Amino acid sequence: MAKGGKMRVKPAGGKVDKVRRSYQFLADKENAGTAFTIEDIVQATGWKPGTIETYLRKKWGQIVHQGTSGLRCKGVCGFTETEYVRLMSQKDEVSADPRRPDLAPEVEALVRKSRESALLALHVYNSPATVFRTEGFAVLMVIAWTSLFHAIFEERSVSYFYTEPDGVTPKVVDGDKKAWELDTCMKKFWAAADHATRRNLEFFIRLRNRVEHRYVPSIDPHVAGECQALLLNFDEMLVEHFGTYYAIRESLAVPLQTTALRAAGQTEALRKLQAKHFDDVKEFIDAYRTGLPGTLYEDPKFAFRVFLVPKTGNHANTSDLAFEFIKYDPSRPEEMAQIQKQIALVKERQVPVANANLLSPKLVAKDVAAKIGRPFNLHHHKLAWVRYKVRRSGFDPGGCNPKYCVADPRHGDYGYTQDWVTFLVAKLSDQAEYDALVKSKG
Repeated sequence: MAKGGKMRVKPAGGKVDKVRRSYQFLADKENAGTAFTIEDIVQATGWKPGTIETYLRKKWGQIVHQGTSGLRCKGVCGFTETEYVRLMSQKDEVSADPRRPDLAPEVEALVRKSRESALLALHVYNSPATVFRTEGFAVLMVIAWTSLFHAIFEERSVSYFYTEPDGVTPKVVDGDKKAWELDTCMKKFWAAADHATRRNLEFFIRLRNRVEHRYVPSIDPHVAGECQALLLNFDEMLVEHFGTYYAIRESLAVPLQTTALRAAGQTEALRKLQAKHFDDVKEFIDAYRTGLPGTLYEDPKFAFRVFLVPKTGNHANTSDLAFEFIKYDPSRPEEMAQIQKQIALVKERQVPVANANLLSPKLVAKDVAAKIGRPFNLHHHKLAWVRYKVRRSGFDPGGCNPKYCVADPRHGDYGYTQDWVTFLVAKLSDQAEYDALVKSKG
């Protein structure tokens, strides 16, 4: 099937050629709004009158009608020529669903699997009873994307199976040929690493690996923009390659929300329960976003960000839409600030302004260890900030050297600057200084 969802058709000639001529004739008459006769169709197509009368009773029952001045057509322009050819097919399974693309069975099975998995992901995410929301959505959408890529490769006759070292023999696991995972599929499909849709997928592959064995419902609001982009990107690619017949956009709706999902006590109890898992996952999210170029981070294909603004109307004609989506635009800060004041439901903005360039202790330790080629863990990091008087013990925002350390009152902890990493690497590259630090007391 060609790009854009075009369906396979048989070469023109004979009956199919006459069918196409009838499509052009009827479309022209519908666009012109003029009446016509059976003889006009005979002249345009070469069919016999009896054939046309049969079509009037059967195939054309919904699109050709008898008017006062002759026959009139209404509805044929709602079909593409290819769909009209399928409508005219003698095969009932084809004519009964003319908009269904003519795909090879293997391709169609993969497309249907892909679409069903995406719809299940959407159901899981929007269900008010779901607690395991982002985790379930991520797992199901990874399956959906993987199946979509397999369908595209199958349609293009591209093998998407791993092979043995000989490069020919398929690798077999548990009796089945081992197919490419999503990570391999996207790298084969997009050569460029800095592709917003690819980076969004990469984010979810890595997030899925972190959350599938953790319980972190509180992560949901932090990745809502990426979740929305993942779904919209999927639907766009599905339509691009297999047409609108399989699109899921008609199934998309804005989920209803309340302003307070949990009481304060419930939120605090849940936060404590999830603290360890949440911190690990949130650290990954912040690090991944920080590592993206600005143009990719702001691309809606990586994270879809909108303001959801309530609309008012004095009468029915001015309030037929209950809300309006306004895309977040960082280039218009004054306008965006004004819109913020009007928000009644949700503003999903994934820009970590306050801590955009700060590092967690774990990331500092990992970076320093890699650069000095010696062990440097969280214990060593504590020894370092004590030895070099970067901050005080406990949480004391006033006792923090702002060049190297920034206090975060909201979370009761600290973030560290890149200058701190540079300082530590310069200091601890000296063996004597490193030994002195290790032997010091925190």
